[in-house]
Amino acid sequence: MTKALIRHVMAEDTLPLAHLWRAQWIRAHSHYVPKALTLLRTDEDFQRRLTAFGQNARTAGPIGAPLGFCAILGAEIDQIYVDETAQGTGLADLLLTDGERRIAAAGHGRARLACVKENLRAQHFYMRNGWTRREVAIAQLDTSDGPFPLEVMYFEKDLT
Repeated sequence: MTKALIRHVMAEDTLPLAHLWRAQWIRAHSHYVPKALTLLRTDEDFQRRLTAFGQNARTAGPIGAPLGFCAILGAEIDQIYVDETAQGTGLADLLLTDGERRIAAAGHGRARLACVKENLRAQHFYMRNGWTRREVAIAQLDTSDGPFPLEVMYFEKDLT
């Protein structure tokens, strides 16, 4: 996928993106994270979290049938997921680059992201895109029951 229109998430995208996000999250994380966290990751939880991103989430694909998204919070790539059918097309690279540009445009010279430390596929993707492993630390993940502590690998990238 050499060209894709990266755009803001529309109301029609919310439900399909929440389903995409949940499916890909389970595929990437369910073998590595505590079952208690997986049980908190319901369709409603993903919809709530996606809606909370507001204009900080951007997507690609037809309205109502998005293929992936990237959400930022401050200087952090908070979430990036691509539908299984779009993996390997370059869409994830485009969404990640868009997120990096938005972080830089907000005045941040360095970006950060967290990755489940056992998710080597994601780690290789980030390193291929110029990100550097920095540290393993406990992140407080957003859940409907409040923060959930999880050990993650933090990555950073210089945006200057």
